[in-house]
Amino acid sequence: MIKKKIAPLGRSFRLALLLIMSLMAAVISAPPASALDGTCSESGNYEACFTYGAGVEDRLIAAKIKSKIDATTAAAAAGETGDYIRVALYNWDVDGGGTAIANSLAAAAGAGVSVRVVIGPSSQDIKDIFTAAGIDWKLCDKSCVETDSGAMHNKFFVIKKGDTKLVLQSSSNLGAWQAQHAQNLLISRDDALLFSAYVNYWRRLYAKNWTYDSVTWSTDADRTVDGSNDLSKAYFFPQPNSNRVADVLGNVSECVDGNDRIWMEASLVEDETYAQDIITQLNRLQNLGCDVKIIVQEQSGKDIIQKYGVDDIQISCDGWSHNKLLLIDAKYAGEWRKAVFTGSYNLTENSSHRANDVMLRVIDGWVTNRYIDQFQTLWTNPHACDQGT
Repeated sequence: MIKKKIAPLGRSFRLALLLIMSLMAAVISAPPASALDGTCSESGNYEACFTYGAGVEDRLIAAKIKSKIDATTAAAAAGETGDYIRVALYNWDVDGGGTAIANSLAAAAGAGVSVRVVIGPSSQDIKDIFTAAGIDWKLCDKSCVETDSGAMHNKFFVIKKGDTKLVLQSSSNLGAWQAQHAQNLLISRDDALLFSAYVNYWRRLYAKNWTYDSVTWSTDADRTVDGSNDLSKAYFFPQPNSNRVADVLGNVSECVDGNDRIWMEASLVEDETYAQDIITQLNRLQNLGCDVKIIVQEQSGKDIIQKYGVDDIQISCDGWSHNKLLLIDAKYAGEWRKAVFTGSYNLTENSSHRANDVMLRVIDGWVTNRYIDQFQTLWTNPHACDQGT
């Protein structure tokens, strides 16, 4: 009797133990909770991709860029002519999808696509791939067109494939370190004027001169170009006589419940004099009743923002975030609008006045809502300051 009772209990215990062990194995093998999955989505003329870092390599953005290059190669191999790819990228390494993209560009060139690249300090192995493939590339050790200082800090690709014209604007360089950080990629399709603006900016980087085809971009206004879709606009840097972020914030005049977001992500905040103009506008908007929130990567940036009066509760650190973002859901430039400003620019005097960077504006509800989701994910899943430095 006793044995008949013990045997089933023993089997139950063994089954329970196996279940516990399998659950423990799943927990051990699962990625950490902070390693959030990246996402890509598409609507109309836009695609948006986000990765969330936490020190876990995510090649999602590199894979998306590669897929656009490979599609162009396939079209050329099928007989399409006149396609081209232009790239401006600050740092290009073999890891984090860097080699895969370089090889894809080599294949594109081999299929007859015109491929030209401008790079900053990058891996010799990547340069060797370009050279072996006959890709025309140029190095800018510093700013291509302001050679005394600054950097060629851009991170964009422009692709013409048949009648399709793509602008791919990212916050990310190509390398393992970058692939371990929170990044974003915004793709704009068939915005003819925006595409032309990026191409003409790239030409000036490649020529290392603000003059191209007898046209000189001599003023900050020359380097600020409207697109054709959704009030798009590109701000090409350096713009030595402007603080464009402060100017944009200065164009916000009203906030109401539900349309009150002024959200910012800043990888770098430096130079108190330059930052103070931006912070003055943030304080004005806070007093106006706007929901001001700022995510910074470094404690030093948080200290500067706090020093000039922004409440601590409105500032969060994410040490793995490399994003550069301004999100406006308020009355902006006289209309109730949802606007996103993204790109490679930092909130520094150097980035604005000496480096080569882009700030891209898109006013589209779907795009802005994707960036709202991204911001909320970082805000509710923060990582301590300075982890990524």
